[in-house]
Amino acid sequence: MHPNQWGSLPGLSTYDGCLTLTNDVKTLQRPCLKVCSLFLDIKAGFDNVDNNTLARILREGGIPPDLVSRVSSFLGERSCTLILQGAPGTPAPVNVGAPQGSPISPLLFLLYVAPLYFGIPRGLMISYVDDFALTVASLSYRGNICWLQDLFDRLERKASPFQSRKQN
Repeated sequence: MHPNQWGSLPGLSTYDGCLTLTNDVKTLQRPCLKVCSLFLDIKAGFDNVDNNTLARILREGGIPPDLVSRVSSFLGERSCTLILQGAPGTPAPVNVGAPQGSPISPLLFLLYVAPLYFGIPRGLMISYVDDFALTVASLSYRGNICWLQDLFDRLERKASPFQSRKQN
């Protein structure tokens, strides 16, 4: 996991993330720089975890093959039955998503989004589960706005392979 991810693990609470952001903003302001943040939310993050993408991330991260197989089984061998007007329908396979309410799902999601991180000179990128904050500092607010737009575009490009795999 990236060290700037907060939430879902002991010692990485909302409070800790807020303290980190507050401290870094104050540090960036000391040389009389203007600081701006852009806050983002990954829409339906848990619902869109792609099993194959997560398995690749885990393998590339050095996770043992048997553990990758167990995670893939956990995410891939599920079904959903809708009940309409009291009558259950036919079970349908669920091929995407991490089940909310499972204690392992938040950790799997943090591992899933870890490749989205990149360094920001005179800035910071942090997240709390599916909420991201991009923070930058420069001599002007206008410059920060342009910079944040560029960073958002870069983040969107890094995330696009996640979306294209999900839609296939």
